[in-house]
Amino acid sequence: MSELAPVAFMLVFAAIIGLIVWLVVRTVRHNRAPRDPAVREDLARLATAKGWRFSPRDDGFLRRFAGGYPFGHGARQRPALDLVTGTHRGRNFACFQYSPPRSLPSGEYSSEIDYARVVVVSLPEPVPTVVVTAARFAPRWTRRYTVGDDAFDRAFTVGTEDEPFADRVLTEPVRHWLLEHPPTGSLRLGGPDLIGWQPDTGGFEASMVEPEVDRLCDLLDRIPTDALRR
Repeated sequence: MSELAPVAFMLVFAAIIGLIVWLVVRTVRHNRAPRDPAVREDLARLATAKGWRFSPRDDGFLRRFAGGYPFGHGARQRPALDLVTGTHRGRNFACFQYSPPRSLPSGEYSSEIDYARVVVVSLPEPVPTVVVTAARFAPRWTRRYTVGDDAFDRAFTVGTEDEPFADRVLTEPVRHWLLEHPPTGSLRLGGPDLIGWQPDTGGFEASMVEPEVDRLCDLLDRIPTDALRR
C-alpha cells in the first residue's frame, strides 16, 4: 500500500495541474472570443461605406450616459470597444461592446471578462427611465409595474420611477410590437437615449449593426411623439 501512495499523489497532482491549465485556457478563450479582429475590420469597412465613424476603443464614450442600469457600479469608467457611430433613418446612433463590472460576493474574484453588446439611438429630448426586460431575465431589483395587459405583463418586467410616463410610452401598438419582436436583452428609455443591450458571446457580426439600429428605430416609430416630449 505504501508503494502506491507516491503514484496516487502524482495522479492527484497531475489532475490538479490539468484542471488549472484547463481553467486558464477556458478563461483566455472566454475573454478573447468577443474581440474578434475580423469583426473589427468588417466594422471599420462598414462604417466607411456608410459614412459612419469607427473607433476600436474610446475611453470616454460611456461617460455621456447617466448612471443606473446598465451603466452603474463603475461601468461608465469602462471603454467602449469597436465603437460605430453615425446617423441612420434621421437618428443619431451608436453601437459598441463593453465589459460591465461583474457582480460578485464580497471577497470573491474572477479573471473572466463578461462582454455586452450595446446599441443606442438618440431621442428628441431627455425622458424619464423605463426599463423593459423579458420576465425570466429581469434583474431582482426591478420594480414590478403592470400595464393591465396580461400577455405583456407575463412576458416582460418593467422598471420605472415614472408610471404616468410608462403609461404614455407602453401603448397597445408598442406592447404588440414588443410581443411580436421580443428583445434578446433589455431595453431602456432614459435620459436622451433608447438603449438596447445583450450579452455578447462572440457571435456579433458587422452585418448585424444596421438591423439592430433598425429594431430600435422601429420601436421608436411606434411610440407617440408627444410621449417623448415633456
